[in-house]
Amino acid sequence: MSPSFRAPTRHPAIPADTKDAQAQRRMLNTANFERLLGRSVAIIGLVFGLQTAFTTLGQGVQIDGWIGVLYVVAVFGSMGVAIGCCFFLWHHRLASGVFAAVFLVALLIWPAVNAPAPADINQEPWIWYLCTIAVAFACVPLKLRGAIVYLVVTSFMYGVNRIIDADFVPASWEIGALDASYATIIGGLIVVLVGLFRVLAGRVDVARAAALSTYDAAVKQHATEVERVEVDSIVHDSVLASLLAADRAMTPKSEALAVMMARVAIEQLEGVGAPMTNEDEVTGLAELVERLRGAASMLGEPFTVTTEGASGRVLPVTVANAVYWATVQAMVNSVEHAGQGVARSLAIEGTVSGGVCVTVSDDGVGFCPDAVAEERLGLKVSIVERMAGVGGRSTVLSRPGEGAVIRIEWSPEDAS
Repeated sequence: MSPSFRAPTRHPAIPADTKDAQAQRRMLNTANFERLLGRSVAIIGLVFGLQTAFTTLGQGVQIDGWIGVLYVVAVFGSMGVAIGCCFFLWHHRLASGVFAAVFLVALLIWPAVNAPAPADINQEPWIWYLCTIAVAFACVPLKLRGAIVYLVVTSFMYGVNRIIDADFVPASWEIGALDASYATIIGGLIVVLVGLFRVLAGRVDVARAAALSTYDAAVKQHATEVERVEVDSIVHDSVLASLLAADRAMTPKSEALAVMMARVAIEQLEGVGAPMTNEDEVTGLAELVERLRGAASMLGEPFTVTTEGASGRVLPVTVANAVYWATVQAMVNSVEHAGQGVARSLAIEGTVSGGVCVTVSDDGVGFCPDAVAEERLGLKVSIVERMAGVGGRSTVLSRPGEGAVIRIEWSPEDAS
């Protein structure tokens, strides 16, 4: 019995892993935006943090004793840790949240720890320069509403501190309101931009998930269609056709044909439960020729078999399997429908492109391909659709009274 191979289900091509990974890195999705946000905030914090540090040294700590040193170390130390964590994306949300919380506490206790120091109403204290930086870091762990609340609270607290530092003189109210407004405007731009890009990135994620879901549904539908074609061809080629042939077997030749079709049915049914063959596996064209010779010899009607260019050539196993079963069906159709005493031939040719061309012909009664009923699956499913499933093609040339020629072809150029 000829060896049987089962063709694997073929899905639409998907991008290679490397290209997919590169596309993922370029895509504006939530993960990429969060990484970009973390590193951008780190760079902003580093540049403006150094500027504020020099301003602090120029103004003096303004806070007496060890409390002042601890105060400054806590603010700049937590900011430095947040900058490093955000740049290397190591627990950066936690570190950013800690610095934002430390800065909020620093604003809250500023009037108490800064009370002994003289205040210049015309010069902003160094902590003012950190308001926008703290808002930027707060945007990392907080959503839009939380960032807005943080912005409003810190700006308001700074304005109050500015007024308290100036001992509530009338001019301090205007200066405190202006400084708080500037902090709110600049921080508001950061919050709005971060929120906008987060929304856009989220929409990209939703669109990508929907696209993947659609692709998955298409793959499943394609696999279902492939399985339907395979089952239809097996039912027609093997089960029904062999049973009908056995029922009509009245002569030794028809009995031989029925036996051959029963063997084909058994092979195909065994192949359904067999493990799927690797698409990269190949087989020799000479092996396919021997399989077809063996099938032709068991049909009860003589076929003149000719071969050309088969030596040393190979085909994918899935293609060889499809060509074999399509050719067997074409020969069975010829034996069943072409009539008695006609000349039949089977020509197998290895093409220059590395493909194969198999021609089954006879000079029998012929038929009109366009007039074949839809429910007759032997030609449509077992030959045409089977070859299309592996990237090949089938050509049927026949007219009533002029015989029939069925050409089954596969080329690696057409399949690619």
